[in-house]
Amino acid sequence: MTTLRKFGAVIAGLTLCSFAGAAWSGERVTISVDHSRIITMSRTPATVVVGNPSIADVTVEGKNIFLHGHAQGSSNVIVLDEEGKQLADYEVSVLKASDNNVFVFKAGLSNTFDCVADCEATLHIGDDPAYFIEVVAKEQIAHNAIATGQKDGEGKQPAGQQQAPQ
Repeated sequence: MTTLRKFGAVIAGLTLCSFAGAAWSGERVTISVDHSRIITMSRTPATVVVGNPSIADVTVEGKNIFLHGHAQGSSNVIVLDEEGKQLADYEVSVLKASDNNVFVFKAGLSNTFDCVADCEATLHIGDDPAYFIEVVAKEQIAHNAIATGQKDGEGKQPAGQQQAPQ
């Protein structure tokens, strides 16, 4: 073989490998916990497979896939058409933090605050459960009780809600 043919064969082989690599690796999608993102497909999906639904989940409506971030971590989403042909493969990263979150670490425990206008406590996986149950949950129950017409937040909880542990 001449040097030019060898060079051409190497270039062709590298080109094929690069296309094969693109087919095997998924497009990266990053979202925050408790957020959603719309992904529009070229054709209507028939089957959507989520690697770990506790990390992220999907809802399908027409050509749109609504990707929901549930917990911090990584997963993948594979989308197939009616013939079983792959439309997409996504590597999904769900991040705990959003631009409005502040994390306070004290004595090895964390508390999360959502700071849009004012900072308010919010629950994220890994937060100190004692703080959330003893402070935040009691305040939310009292708030809901007042909103449903119970005097000073006392009395029976609305259906479907549980009283915070004492």
